[in-house]
Amino acid sequence: MFLVKTPFSFCTVINVLFYVIVLVTASPVPRALTPYAPVPVTCPSTPLVRQANGISSSESSYISQRYPKASTALTAFLKSTNANFSPSQLPVVALTTSGGGYRSLLTGAGVIQAFDSRDSQTGVSGLFQSLTYEAGLSGGGWLLSSLAGNNYPTISSLRDNLWETAFQNSLVVPGNFLIAGIADADILADIASKDAAGYPPTLTDPWGRLLSYQLLYGSDGGVSDTLSGITTLSNFTEFNVPYPILTALGVKTFEGECLPGPNATQYELHPYEFGSWDSGVNAFTPTLYLGTRLSNGVPSSASCEQNYDNLGYVLGRAVFAHPDFL
Repeated sequence: MFLVKTPFSFCTVINVLFYVIVLVTASPVPRALTPYAPVPVTCPSTPLVRQANGISSSESSYISQRYPKASTALTAFLKSTNANFSPSQLPVVALTTSGGGYRSLLTGAGVIQAFDSRDSQTGVSGLFQSLTYEAGLSGGGWLLSSLAGNNYPTISSLRDNLWETAFQNSLVVPGNFLIAGIADADILADIASKDAAGYPPTLTDPWGRLLSYQLLYGSDGGVSDTLSGITTLSNFTEFNVPYPILTALGVKTFEGECLPGPNATQYELHPYEFGSWDSGVNAFTPTLYLGTRLSNGVPSSASCEQNYDNLGYVLGRAVFAHPDFL
């Protein structure tokens, strides 16, 4: 699990364990599957596993249409600093935000607000529009998920309409689960629904569901939001935003690990694919069908699964990957 990584780990673990006790003792039986539960669907005709010998055709297509917009913005920014600037081939520019919980999220948010020409007029305004990629880990992944999952509003908008109130009920403060105004019954039903669909919950389920109330708009903490669903949002379909990538380190819990080892596998989670370039994995699978049980890269049943890539669950995982995510 990833919770021990953060500087507030002990308090966070105690809080989440408390919530899990509530889940176990309540054990609600859902009246119907909620949007949090994976659902069976017809498998695609294309393979569900590919070797990591280059980026996917979907990512390549996005980048080919994003790069000209990013280069135009970068040219405008550079000319604003030097009127004599004469562009040639401009680089692909990326931004990443490190781990560090809420501190990293807020620090990264301040940087993006300054970079975003929609949200500030500073000496660096316009750099956000120049990005082709954006990545995040842990708290940086929370920030990226809140941006991408909400169709890339400005930081000011997220601050004023979501974060400012939600963060006052920080999930790392003991007792706040009881006063955060979160609909416990809805979360209980969501997790029980996932369990009823054949996916036993882990600590990440309540943790991710609770975080979602702080990071995502939408009913029940954005319960219908998925990582693959970002591809349907208008700013993504119009190539107005950098391509988002969440990162995580593998943990071999089947070998008794609770922290990544010195050679931990680096995983990527993005709207089109999940996988790793590292040896031992060296493969990717479509994010849309995460949760599908595979045997030698082929679905082990007649149907595949969707909705396992719930964005709250993913951002809850976006520190340490785990065998049950594969």
